[in-house]
This record gives sequence, C-alpha cells and structure tokens, in this order.
Amino acid sequence: MTRYIALLFVVFNMAASYAQTTVGSGSYSTVFPGVDEAGRNGIPSGTPQISGNALNKPIPTNDWWSYLLKENHVSNLFNYPITLKTKTSGLVMTYIPFGVIGDQESVEIGVQGLNSSKATVSDYSDWTVSMSWTNSSHQFTATSGVGMPFVYFTKAASDVARVEVKSGTATINNEVLLIENAQHNVDYVVYAPVGSSWNKSGNVYTSSLNNKNYWSAVMLPQSNTNASQLAQTYKKYAYVFPSNTLANWKYNENTSVLRTDFVVETDVKEGSHSTVLQGLLPHQWAHLASDSSTPNMETYTSIRGELKMLDGNTFSVENSFKGILPTLPNLAFKSDSFSPSSLNEKITLLENDGLATWTDSYNEGQMMNRLIQTARIADETGNVEARTKIVATIKERLEDWLTYESGEVAFLFYYDNDWTTLLGYPAGHGQDSNINDHHFHWGYFIHAAAFLEQYEPGWADDWGEMINLLIRDAASFNRNDTQFPFLRNFSPYAGHAWANGFASFPQGNDQESTSESMQFNSSLIHWGSITGNDAIRDLGIYLYTTEQSAVEEYWFDMNDRIFSDNYPYSVASRVWGNSYDSGTFWTADIAAAYGIEMYPIHGGSLYLGHNTEYVEKLWNEITQNTGILNNEVNPNLWHDIYWEYLAFINPDLAISLYDSNPDRNLKFGVSDAQTYYWLHSMKALGNVESSITANHPIAVAFNKEGEVTYVAQNYSDAPITVTFSDGFTLDVPANELVTSKDVNVGGTISSDFYQAFSGGSVNLEVTTFGSGITKVDFYNNGVLIGTDTSAPYELKAENLNIGFHDFYARVYEGSEFGITNSVTIAVGEQKPFLAQPAMIPGVVEAGNYDIFEGGLGQNIAYYDTSVGNNGAEFGNFRLDEYVDTAIENQSATIGWVEAGEWLEYSVDVAQTGYYTLAVEYATDNNTGGPFYLEIAGQKITNNLTVSDTGGWDKWGSKTYQNIPLVEGNHTLKLVVSNGGFNLGKMTFTYKSALDYEPLIANAGSNIVVITPETTSQIDGSQSSLPDPTNTTIEWKQIYGPSVIAFTNANALTSSISNLQQGIYKLELSISDNNYSAKDEVIVIVQSTANVLPTVAITSPTNNKVFVEGDTVAITAFASDLDGQITSVSFYDGNVKLAEDSSSPYSFNWLNPTEGTHNLTAVATDNLGESTTSSVVTISVNQKLSCEYFSKEARSGTFSKGYKMIFETIGSSVKITCELLDTDKSGAVGYLFRENPFSESIMNAEGGNVFSKTVGGLTIGQTISYGIKFAITGGQVETKYFQYVVGEDCEDPKQIPTITFSNVTKTVGDDPFTLIASSNSSGAFTYTIENTSVATVSGNTATIVGPGTTTVTALQAEDDNYVASSATMTLTVNSDTTDNPDTTDNPDTTDNPETQEPFLIYPNPVSTSINFSGLSSDNPILKIELFSNSGSVVQIHKGNTDSLDISHLNTGIYYINVYLQDGTVIYRAFIKS
Repeated sequence: MTRYIALLFVVFNMAASYAQTTVGSGSYSTVFPGVDEAGRNGIPSGTPQISGNALNKPIPTNDWWSYLLKENHVSNLFNYPITLKTKTSGLVMTYIPFGVIGDQESVEIGVQGLNSSKATVSDYSDWTVSMSWTNSSHQFTATSGVGMPFVYFTKAASDVARVEVKSGTATINNEVLLIENAQHNVDYVVYAPVGSSWNKSGNVYTSSLNNKNYWSAVMLPQSNTNASQLAQTYKKYAYVFPSNTLANWKYNENTSVLRTDFVVETDVKEGSHSTVLQGLLPHQWAHLASDSSTPNMETYTSIRGELKMLDGNTFSVENSFKGILPTLPNLAFKSDSFSPSSLNEKITLLENDGLATWTDSYNEGQMMNRLIQTARIADETGNVEARTKIVATIKERLEDWLTYESGEVAFLFYYDNDWTTLLGYPAGHGQDSNINDHHFHWGYFIHAAAFLEQYEPGWADDWGEMINLLIRDAASFNRNDTQFPFLRNFSPYAGHAWANGFASFPQGNDQESTSESMQFNSSLIHWGSITGNDAIRDLGIYLYTTEQSAVEEYWFDMNDRIFSDNYPYSVASRVWGNSYDSGTFWTADIAAAYGIEMYPIHGGSLYLGHNTEYVEKLWNEITQNTGILNNEVNPNLWHDIYWEYLAFINPDLAISLYDSNPDRNLKFGVSDAQTYYWLHSMKALGNVESSITANHPIAVAFNKEGEVTYVAQNYSDAPITVTFSDGFTLDVPANELVTSKDVNVGGTISSDFYQAFSGGSVNLEVTTFGSGITKVDFYNNGVLIGTDTSAPYELKAENLNIGFHDFYARVYEGSEFGITNSVTIAVGEQKPFLAQPAMIPGVVEAGNYDIFEGGLGQNIAYYDTSVGNNGAEFGNFRLDEYVDTAIENQSATIGWVEAGEWLEYSVDVAQTGYYTLAVEYATDNNTGGPFYLEIAGQKITNNLTVSDTGGWDKWGSKTYQNIPLVEGNHTLKLVVSNGGFNLGKMTFTYKSALDYEPLIANAGSNIVVITPETTSQIDGSQSSLPDPTNTTIEWKQIYGPSVIAFTNANALTSSISNLQQGIYKLELSISDNNYSAKDEVIVIVQSTANVLPTVAITSPTNNKVFVEGDTVAITAFASDLDGQITSVSFYDGNVKLAEDSSSPYSFNWLNPTEGTHNLTAVATDNLGESTTSSVVTISVNQKLSCEYFSKEARSGTFSKGYKMIFETIGSSVKITCELLDTDKSGAVGYLFRENPFSESIMNAEGGNVFSKTVGGLTIGQTISYGIKFAITGGQVETKYFQYVVGEDCEDPKQIPTITFSNVTKTVGDDPFTLIASSNSSGAFTYTIENTSVATVSGNTATIVGPGTTTVTALQAEDDNYVASSATMTLTVNSDTTDNPDTTDNPDTTDNPETQEPFLIYPNPVSTSINFSGLSSDNPILKIELFSNSGSVVQIHKGNTDSLDISHLNTGIYYINVYLQDGTVIYRAFIKS
C-alpha cells in the first residue's frame, strides 16, 4: 500500500462549498448543474427500486439484472442457464436457447394471492441477486446467481407456496415436484422442505412447505435422460442457499500470474449437505488453477458455451499477465522503409491540435488519446517540443473536466446521490441518463492522467484523488465503499464488463467494444504503476487478464466452442445476455464489427496479437468481407485500425497497404503518426511473444524469426532490473522505456536556425552520447547528405531548395546505430495570396490567407486542425491547403473552424488610426467564437463572438469598433479560441485618429554587403518610441549562412559582423508597458552590387513519375530582393521549353517523351542577371493500357454499352469506365473486385466517366474487376474484365455507327425485309420483342397483330469494329375491316417449390415487412413484435406472408415467429 491507496477508501479531507465538493485540486458538483445550450446533460429517471439490505448499499448498475432497478417487472434476466421473468404473481423460470423470452414460459413460482405491482432488488452479491415481491400481507423473495441452475425462494410465514406449470407435465413425489418436457423440452424440479406435500388444482400446485418458509427450484441439464433419477440426485443441493458470493483476486508479480478465488458462502436450511451446485463457464473451466476444485457433475448448454457443474463452494482460476506498454519502443528506424522525416512531418501536423469545445465525454476521450499516442511517439523519437505542446493541451482540458465551478454546464463531473454514480458533462451515448459505458469513457481520462504524471511528475499529487474517484465509479474494488458499487461495470463471474447501465434491451445487457473495455483495464495498470498504487495496478491486471480470457471465448471464439455452426463470422461485435451478433449500434456493416473489437490500438492492446493463428484467420476473413485490400472508401472500414491489427502477423503487407492509401479519411480519434510508427515498429519487433512473461507489468517480449526483443518501461525515479520468465534480465533506467536491442550511442541534432532563404544553408550539429562512436551520417528528407567521423559532429547543409527540409542523423558504433531526433527547416518566404498585400481601408477575404512559397502553408501562414480541405465539396478553391475554404456569399470564405486554428494575412495599412471592422459570417450555433486579431503578437481586438444566423449557409454581418492599426505593411493574424462559425469578408473602414502615440518598429531598408567585407551596420533609428525609458529593444537573427555577432542587440543601431556570402534576415522587436511592434530587414552578402534573383521549381516534385500522354504542369517561384523578375524560362536539360514573364510562373508541357528529364528554371531580373534553379528529375514511362468495349451485363441491360480502360502506372492500375448509354441518368460508379469480392466508390470524372486506382500490385499479376452503375431507378452491372498488370494492348476496336429506322405497318400487310446499315461489315441478326405484333425469320418480319414492339438489330464484330446493336420501333395499325381476338393466354404453370431459408425483408423497413422461406405445411401460428425496451407492441395470429408495421415509431424491433411444429424463429429489424 503506497502513495494513493489511502486516497481511495478513506473519508476525503474535502471542503464543501454550496454544490461543490473539493477533492485535492479538483472538485465535482453534488447538485445537477442543468442542461447546456443544446439541451444536453441528463440524469437517470426515477429512483432505484430497492428494498431490504440493498437500501444500505450503493446502486449496482450495469449488471445482468439491473433492469430491475428501473422497471416494475422485467423479462430479460439471463443467468446461464436459466431465463427469468418477473410478473405481478411471481417469478417465471424458463429456458431460451437464443434471443428474447416472448411468451415462452415454463414455470411460474410465487405465493398464493401475490399481486405485486413491482419486484424490487432486496440484496445482491458478486454474482447473485435477490428479488422481492410484496403486497398486503404477502411477501416473496427469489435469489438467483450466474451459473447457478437453482433458484432459491423464501416467503412470509403465513404465505402458501405456489407453482404454476405453464408448459410440460408435472409429477408429485412427496416434497418433490417434477416438471418434464417444458419449453424446449427442458425439465424442472421444485423442492419443498422434507415432509412437505403439494396440492394440485389444474396446472397450479401449492404447498405450506411443512410450516417452513423456504424452497427452491432447479432447471435440469438439457441432455438428461432420466429426469426422475436426476431430481433425486440434485435434492441434496436444494436446501443449501447461497448467502454471499465473493470473487477475490491476487497478483503474483514474480510469476506474473493473476489468481481469482471464487467463494460461495452458504446458509444450509436442512440436511447434511453444505455445498451448492455451481456452473463454471468456459473462460473459467479452461483456466483452473492446479490446486482448484474441478467440475465433477453434469454439463448444461448455454449461450456462453458448456456450463460445467461443480459440487463445491470454491474454485480458483489462474491467468498469466503478458504485459502492456505505454507505446512501442523506438525501433521503427530498423524497418528498411521507415522514414524519420515522414514521421516527424506527421507529428508536426498534430502537435498544435486543440481539443474541440463542442464535444462529449466519449469523443473527448478519443481525441485526447489521439494526441497522447502521438506525444508518446514524439517523446520516443526526441521531439520534446511536440510532446510538450501536447502535454499542455491535455493538461488544460483534463483539469477543466476535473474541476467544477458554480454555474458551469460543460467539462465537469456531477455525483448523483440517488444512483451513486459520477456523471460527466457533456455526456455521450447515454453515459449520463442511462449510466452507460463509464469504463469506456473514464478509461480515456485515466490513461490521460497517467500520461500527464509521466511527463509532469507530481501532477497526481494535486489531481490524483479525482482520478481515483473515476476509478471507483467504474470499478471500485472495496465492497464497503459507500459512494460506489463494487466493480460497477465488471461482472466477476461472467468475466467481462457490461456496458448498459440498466440492461434495458430485451436480450439482456450487452457489451460492444471490448477493446475499449480492455483500454480501461490497461489504464488502471498504467495509473497504479506510475503512482505507486499496487492495489489499483493489481485491480487493472485482474480486469485485464480476466476480460481477455472472456473476450477470446465469447467475442472471438478462438477455441471454436461458442458460436453456432451457422454463425458466419469469427467475431461477435455485440455479446448480449442471451445472444450475440455482428452488428453495431450504428450499422449492420460487418466492417464496423471488426473494427469495434480492435479500436483503439496502442501499447495496451497487445493482447490482440497473442494468438497469431487467430489473427491470421480473422485477417483472411476481413479481406473476404470488406474492401480493405482495395482501399474501399467506407466510413465503417477503419483502415488504420485494420492495418495495425495486421501488423501483428504481417507488417510488410500492412505497410504496403498504408503506402497505397495516403489520401484515406482517418477515423475519428486516429493518429496517422501512430499508424505509421506502429506498423514500422512491429516490423522491427516481430510477433508478440506471449509465452514469455516478466516480473514487472509494463514489460513485453517480441519475437522476430527466432530473435527475441525484450521491452520494459520504468515509471519510477530509480533504476530497476526486469526479469523475464525465460531468465533474461533487462536493466531499465529511471523513467525510461528501453529494449534489449538498444545501442549505447545516440544523439540530438540541432540547427543554428530553423528557417532559410531559397538556396540558403543551415549549420547542423549532433551532440552525441555513448562511447566508441565511429561516424555520424546526416540525412535530409531521408537522403544521405554527408558524414562526419570526428567530434564535434557538424555539417553545413547548403543550396536548400524552397520547401521543408527534415534533417536527422544516424550515430554509429561500428555497424550498429542509434537515431537522433529530427529538425525541420522551412526554406522560403511567406507571401500574400494575391501577390500584393490587402489594402486597408478595404476588404480582407478570410479565404485569401497568405501562402508559403515552399508549398503547404501549415504552421507557416496558418494552422488548421484537420488534414485536407473540407470545403472541397463546395468548389475548387485552394484545395492544396488544409484550411477549409470555399467560394460562398461572393467571397473566399473559411469554414469548419476549430479551436486553436489561426491564419495570417499580409496587409498594407494606408493610414494610422482606429478602424471599424465589419465581419460577414454564418453559424447555426447560438454563439460562434470567440476569435480575435493580432499584429506582431499584440492583440488588437477583444475576443469577438457572433450569433446564430439561422444556418451555415445563411450569412449575416457584425460590426466591431475601434480597431487600432498603424500605417505600413503588417502580418494580420486571426486566432480562433473557439470555433462554430464560417467567416467571409472582413471590411476595415477608417474611423478616427488614434488617441495615443503608437509604438512603431522600423528596421530600415535592406542592406547589401559586398565581399570580402564581413561587417555592416543595422539601423532602427526611424522607429517611434513614445516612452523610450520604458521601451525594450531586441535584434534577433531569423536565418542566414552564419551566426551574426551584434555589438549591441538591445539598441536601435548596432554593428554586425561574422558575415558570409548569402542572405540574412533580422528582426527588430520593441515593446513598452502597453504595446509591442516588430519589423524585419534583409542583409545580402555577395560579390556584386546587384542581388541575384532566386528561383525554385515547386511542381513537379523530384523523382515524380508520369506516363506517356500526360501533361506535366511545371510551376516555379521566383523573386528579386532589389528589383523585379522579368522572366522565368523552363528547361529540359539544355533544351528550352517555354518562358513566362508574369507570376505565377508556369508551363504545361504536353506529351513529354518517354525517359528521364532534368528540369530547371532560370529566373532573369531587370538588370539582365539570372539564376538557375536546382534540378528536378522526372520520369516518363511507356503507357501500358488495354481498352475494352462491351454491352454484356451481369445485372440489368445496356443499350449502347460501356468502355473500360486498364492502365498500369508503376505498381498501380488505374481503371476507367465510361457509360455510353444515353438513356440512363444519375449514374454513380462502383468498382467491383471479383475475388475476394469488394466494392468501392469510384471518382467521377464528368460525362459518365468514372475512375479508380488500385495499388499494391505486381507486374504480371492478373486482376479481375467490373463496374456497377447506380442509376436513377435502379442499377446495371458490367461483366468482369481480366487484366494482366503491365500489359499493353493494340489499339482497340471502335464502336460502329448503326442506322435502323422506325417502321409503320397495318394488319394484313405482306411480310417485309428489315434493313439496318452500318460502317462495320459484321453480319446482322434481328429479334422482335413482342411476338403478338410481329415475328422474324432471318431478316424477314411477318405481321401478327396490331400494337407496337421493339425490333433489335444485332451486328457481329469484324476486324475494325466491336459487336454492337441498335433498336427501332415497329408500329402495326389495325385493319378496320378485321379485328381478330388478340387475347393473351399466358402460361400459368407453377415452378417447382424450392426450400429457402426463412427471411424477413426489406430491412430496414418503413411500411410492410415480408416473410419468405416457409413451407406451406408448417404455417405461422402467431407473430409477436417487441420494442427495444422489451414491450410487446404488436401480435398477429394466423398464417401470413407480410405484416403492416407502418404505425410503429422508428427504431429497433424484435420479432418472434411461432410455427405450427413448435419452432420459434427470432429476428430483428429496423423501422425506418
């Protein structure tokens, strides 16, 4: 018992103020805070329906029987093996193999005269519950437990026991009442005390119980063959009542074994026998301790598999804990395709992410986890800056949640005394009103707390008590806790958590996302370990190991003994009290079912990789049932999660799939950086080696082709030695994550500056650690650029092209190496989007934010929290940037605005003064913002908010006064504190002069220094300092080829020295007590007076690959510091391609020849001097493609046909299909892969042309694809085409032009010749659709009767044209002198009846549901419909093939269909 155990179960030293209860530095409310502006925040309705001993205990929600706490009577109590139902007259016992109870009652037990309006919970223990009925002078109690075939009853002394036999045949044998062949042919026995007798009246049996007050009933095993004999055998258990049940656990750190002892305390009513009959579930009997009692009686069938009976009151289960990690160790660089630069870029994209202010406790947790996993990786790779930023973000928000302030309605916790639970607001998924998913939600928060304590030691001293409160709410391990129930979410006997607070579904309680339950368990292990609280750590290990064993049985069926033979999948996404299925609460898509059992994947998820045979089995199934191999766009298909799971067995394939799908949509809560790092780390580590354990919980072994890597995290402040079960020992320094593969050398790379001018340089240095260093290799964007073999390890990186350069180094000790952190250098300048600054007074359009001439402006000219432009669906405006822009309301607007985002605008203020700002905006929120404007780090506005305009496309305007601006060029920064609005024009209007003298920084004009001179003078004397004595002055170097020496960096003027040839940028910052200002000056050091222009090709990128026929769009940035650019010329080698004299400088190169091309751009200034850019190399490959035409359809028909093109591009194939039919509209193309089947939506190219690129292929591989066109009123499907990757076909045959004119005839006309003409020589054949109008033989048509019909001319292919067809309309008019009878006599012969499976359709359904697959000799007798809450909403008696359900509300419904032969069919459907 160490640091925090005392905080869990002692009386808090808390100060109460009104509704606030203080806990450490945190607090929570004890009064409901009210709803937020959207009406969110709820509490459970009513009060708990409890009595007896339960009145003095916390309320145990989330159990198998918890619906009793809310409802008067319930019918969804499933204890394995029995199904129980409470009624006003007592308790129904029955057996339901699968699904809901309906009216399938077997035995009802109570007392005479009982008519109780409700059954209350009167007591409970770890796996039993007692239910009580009371009315007038009658009292009845029933006790049932998980795995117990007996139910135990007591009554008032004056009551008479009553048994009503609802199904089956009853036989009395003294005090024993045997009921045989009840529902589903199951037998029951009711035992009265010895000496009692039963009286029969119809199907009701009563007994005074020989003046005793107890009796019991048992359901006999389904497979028993002699019920009468077994009834006597089981009689000895009938009088041994369970008085308490206990699951006690203990973790042996030395052996890594978690032992759970199950104990039943008994109350023997009579007789000498003292043990109960207790059934063990598969996750128990498969993991019994060597010294445990073992099942020695009969076996029952249950929804959870074989229930093996034990004659005994105790047994013990042992599970080995295989360890967890905070993240994978930094070995990803040992993967040959890993790029530290790419990882660093991905981390950079997230390091400034804010957390949304409009969220809920579940989504908040997911997004915190996204940041936390990224921060852990940043720390592992030495990116301390990114880690520190994320820590600050998490800390601010988590502390907000953990603190309640009077009046707030968001980001707080509220303790509900009625239901003894902690609720978080804003909640999600019924976390508040139904007490759902607390372990899911709090698991994210507890993991975040462990993360904060790791990187801000001591944080737990202030906030740990609040985190412990969350743990107690979801999983208090103290049965005497007065605030929270024992293990609220976890069922000690079932072995897993239940998610539904009140078990409110007809099938009982449920749990969907076991992976998030396991995350909760792992979060306790981290939190307990890092705070030194062994009790919480061991609680986490108990939950983790126990639930893992249950998940592997009941969700994954790894041992093939749980799922029925006709269940089609290897995973159940939802386990219910009496069923399981492959759906989720938002979709029936099997893709979601797979993902929800894996998400989120991180260092606590390694249990998923223990059984590699199962991983392989499930992965193969996933590839058959989803489009994962085809990069299918499907919001339910979480590519990153699937790939991370695949990495447990095949990281190479996972990496290949990752590389083939860079533009995928990330699932909410997923970090691209973590996916990339995970895949490459698993490639370096190999499989999880589950046969090796450790004497430390945060330790795991991996095995790659026989080579074991040992990994351990030490959270403590002292070094430790971890011993693994195979004898290996690993020394782990304080507060570090290490591996047995770590080398003893490494280092930190730094740069003198983190910006550079185009063509400039930076000086890199690696500070190393370790001995025996042989060399240091320096890399730029993954390319080796230099080596240094002696300290100090330095390199000058020169001639840097515009763009981002990511530098890192490898530090070698012989052939082994360690890797440094990465540093990113931005080369290039920030520029106005429209080439010139926006003029003020005037309009600044929000979407016209600045650009970075080196490419993506993220973190330079703006910061956006999401990758990609969400505004793409609203137009083609700045789609290459991350800011979500669109052209709306006749201006460039921004939308999807989130907290933490910012944008910068270059502006030119014509006149100093106060300005009025009019903002055009749109929002559907009550309040949008706030946001504010700043210049040079100084806020120039207050926090600005906007109000509801009635919709996101409804634009309004709001005016803000007195915005101070100073004459000159500035960078105006728009900072978003909270989003929820779209922004358009910002109009600045001059209002009045300033009422104070502004502070103005003026760094002077640009300076040219002619070599060999190495010194110069900087002059900021033109700055305006209203209060010189209180003004601070600082000169700072932004970039340059060397570090400048200032004689006085804190004076307006200073000498500078140590200049080298190149471009320097210096910044002058001045500030006084109220204001701040900045300005910049460029210092050019060169050999001539004229400053040479700068130029760089920005597109295409180096080593870009094209194919013959492509147009290569070449663009370049060029600038001149002391003049103008007159032209930019583009060259292929020495061949001039084009010249452009105006910005933006570009050229579209049509049809470049096959081969390698070296592109350069030459910029010329107004003095005729020029500069040549660095070379950009591109490749143009031969176009390898095949084109096909067809009219063949697998579904529907084509009138003109379609054209398919397969084009090989490297390891990918672009598939293009054009629908040629003009009679079809609204077409959307879907790509079908034939085997294994998958479907993905195609990109619309316009004009009924659709395309999709398939990656990860090899030359010579045969692929087979077809297209489905969803069209107005239906769909049509092409045939499958086989294409060999890399194949190039001859020019395709063309489609012929066929002329076939309409014909009008009259009944009685002579036969006539059908004539079609074409530019093809193929032979024609003819068909007539309606043979009651005309018939055809060869090309001769014969009139039959009046009417119209379609005549089709089919033309065979020839050497130049494909086969094709055309149609014409034949009209035959009546002969007025002769009107023959043309009555049709259709063939009414029935097809032979075929046996089909029972189906209900459609599903979802809006009006009428249909049934099929039933035999006529086994009709429907009755149909029952149940609502999601279990209430009967509709009953139909008699046979039918459809049912009107149009009157039902939308939602999920359950249906029981009773057939004549006694079969009951269970189905579910969605009313839409």
